[in-house]
Amino acid sequence: MNLRETMRNTLKFILLILTTVLTSCGAMGTKTLYKTETNFKKPTKIGFSQVANEDIMDKIVRGSAKIYDSTMINQLATQNIKSNKIVIENFDGFQGVKTDEIKNICTNNELDGMILTQLKFLNVKYSSMFIPIGVSEDTEVEMQYFDANGNLLLHTKHNTHMGNSYWNFPSADKTVKDGTKGALGRIIKEITK
Repeated sequence: MNLRETMRNTLKFILLILTTVLTSCGAMGTKTLYKTETNFKKPTKIGFSQVANEDIMDKIVRGSAKIYDSTMINQLATQNIKSNKIVIENFDGFQGVKTDEIKNICTNNELDGMILTQLKFLNVKYSSMFIPIGVSEDTEVEMQYFDANGNLLLHTKHNTHMGNSYWNFPSADKTVKDGTKGALGRIIKEITK
């Protein structure tokens, strides 16, 4: 083998490694925390809650609730799933929602299921050679998907710091959208198989 072939093979190997790393980044930040053992039936109409503590989230990053809402509607529409935003009174997290409440929401709105969402902003500090160079506004988005009877079917999480590659410090607008897409994407993957 001559020098030219060796360099060509080395370059191919580096490109293969780089492609593998870049394509797997999204998967690194997305986790399924819970999945029921029952078979999934593709829904035709899903409800989704506002983000837990929506007022507080909008004070931290103005407009984050609207970005979340539009991302949910758009992503579900790509799978031909109709969606409705359902405002849950005093929704401050998963622990406060009861099975009967989900069942009633689904019955009253003729839904096949309901997605509840929690959003957390992560201010990740970046440095180079121990010199601070900036702070990103990454997010961690958790979703729980319930069937029409109020049974938890899936619980997913997406962390944009771990799962997305950005060339510069991402804005909260970008990370709210990407975090929502990541967590919802895992749910869609499971329910549309």
